[in-house]
Amino acid sequence: MLFSDTGFAIMINTIYRFITGKRFVPAIILLCAIAFLASLFHRYIYIDDAWFGEQAYWFSRLGHVKTSTIIDFYGWDERLFVYHKLNIIIGALLIKIFGWSPEPLRIFTLLVFLLFLFIIYKVLKSPAFNSGLVKSRLVFFFLIVNPLTLLYAFTYRPEILVMTLGFSSFLLLTVKQNLKNLIYAAILAGTAMLVHLNGVMYMVAGFGLLLTRKQWKSAIVFGFASAVVGSLYFYDLWQPGHFNTFLHQIRHWPDNITTNYKAVGWLSYNVAALMKLGNEHQRFFWSPDVWGLSGTFVIALILKGKTLWRKHKELILYLLFADIGLNILGSHIAEIYMLLLMPFLAIIAASFLSELRKNAKPYLQFIGIILILFQAGTAVNRLTEIFGRMENTVSLSAEMLSGFPENNGRVLVPYRFIYNQLPEKQLVSYKTMEYHQVENGKKFSKDEFLALALRLNIRYMVVPPEMLSENKMYPWMNEEFRDFENKHRYIKLKISQNPLGLVRVD
Repeated sequence: MLFSDTGFAIMINTIYRFITGKRFVPAIILLCAIAFLASLFHRYIYIDDAWFGEQAYWFSRLGHVKTSTIIDFYGWDERLFVYHKLNIIIGALLIKIFGWSPEPLRIFTLLVFLLFLFIIYKVLKSPAFNSGLVKSRLVFFFLIVNPLTLLYAFTYRPEILVMTLGFSSFLLLTVKQNLKNLIYAAILAGTAMLVHLNGVMYMVAGFGLLLTRKQWKSAIVFGFASAVVGSLYFYDLWQPGHFNTFLHQIRHWPDNITTNYKAVGWLSYNVAALMKLGNEHQRFFWSPDVWGLSGTFVIALILKGKTLWRKHKELILYLLFADIGLNILGSHIAEIYMLLLMPFLAIIAASFLSELRKNAKPYLQFIGIILILFQAGTAVNRLTEIFGRMENTVSLSAEMLSGFPENNGRVLVPYRFIYNQLPEKQLVSYKTMEYHQVENGKKFSKDEFLALALRLNIRYMVVPPEMLSENKMYPWMNEEFRDFENKHRYIKLKISQNPLGLVRVD
């Protein structure tokens, strides 16, 4: 066989040692970091930058959350109770200090990610982990040369902060065990839940880890302290009617994110939880963006499970409890929440690949080469996508909205146009139309779409380039703009009532 050929085996070993050596991996990390930094200038505004940004904006103005651009939908434009509490409060403080702009919000996420990398760096250097240079390089490889971090490390979303808090909580439980660290670990786990309800996974994981050690008192202290901190999430729901509104909004959420929360009664909840657990593998193999790290992790457990268990028993246990907690108590299964597990997966994957340098069989090293190159390839693909969508949205939105009459009806716009046109302009996001479609259980025809727009006092609309072709959300637009001469430009339109239709606005 090919892999038993001595010459071929020597070649594979040489390639593998080069790829995992002191030049190749650091060079890839450096190139990826440079490209990432270059992508920060005129980085396109991601949908979540707008979604969470609007919530933070209104909290900074009103002291509570609403979404004025998503209207006539379960009271969201009056008050929204389902939001990531501490994440939005931090965003509101940043807006008060630095003004209404996407950059302070995204830079905050970037600074948290850099703090996380610093924590990882210190941990890998510590005697407790005894990582070695090869393993440390590979850990940073999976954390930086990663499609998820390349996108979300500069996006105003809570996952990077939740990940940092959760991993820090784990470190405090394992590196040096004492009462002070136990309390701090509980506070960090509870704070992770405050940032995002999915952070409850670290409360479950910490409690479970302490139980496996048979540290009963410590488990009770950790569980109680983390629950007290986490319970602050519900600080604005104790007033009469607020909690019922919260439940009503979460049970009518238009995206399929609530899963187990929609269950009524224990039997329904248990059935939903078991079904969701059975689909957990989908998170790990959602798209090519996570295949590299997930594949390396799974192969590592299959081929080197005993060795990894001996070296990283508590990390693997914590990861298992965290994933179960995320599945059962968290929101929907989606690849973005792989970020919350990423530090643990990266350490296991890096440990496996570093082990393969020690007289491993050629076919194992060959698999390692494929995994590393695949991971690098997905990072390149993500960077290509980011650079391909770059635009100066803030100035563009001002230009696109400048020609519409003031106080003459609302304007339907891409969500990113809220920067920095809110609240001066009467804006309605396309999310409004999308969610009304979900509520009605069908895609609207052109007439249905325009009739709803007029009912909501929407008199103008800006159609972005991404909606001009292959539009699956609003299929009628495919025919409407089939002959539009430039599919890379925005279209400004007026909605006419008699007859019902669209008129170009120059």
